[in-house]
Amino acid sequence: MFFLRVSVIAILPILGANGNSVTQTESSVTLCEGEPVLLNCTYQTTGYPTLFWYVQYGSQAPRLFLRDGSADPEEGNRKYFSAHHKDRTYHLRKLASQVSDSGVYYCAMSPTESHMHSLAAQ
Repeated sequence: MFFLRVSVIAILPILGANGNSVTQTESSVTLCEGEPVLLNCTYQTTGYPTLFWYVQYGSQAPRLFLRDGSADPEEGNRKYFSAHHKDRTYHLRKLASQVSDSGVYYCAMSPTESHMHSLAAQ
């Protein structure tokens, strides 16, 4: 049996100069491989944001994982993750977790507000 650990690296909202913010609420979650993943992301803004999820594996640089409204075959889509923009949320979901999903996941809103989660194999 494999275990995945989901933990938040930072839980305070990051506020932009215009009052925009992105918030993720988990502090720590442990999952068995095959269990569903849900990483919460909520935001506040006065405009129409573009939302993103980025992932960082090990010591690699963060890279784009999913982008709201994109039909491109991004890494998140290829790994069966999904995220849908609804009611000021952009939660990242996957029906069955895998050890290869381990990494740090960042929720971001254009242009600069961001937050991150860590999903690590245990």
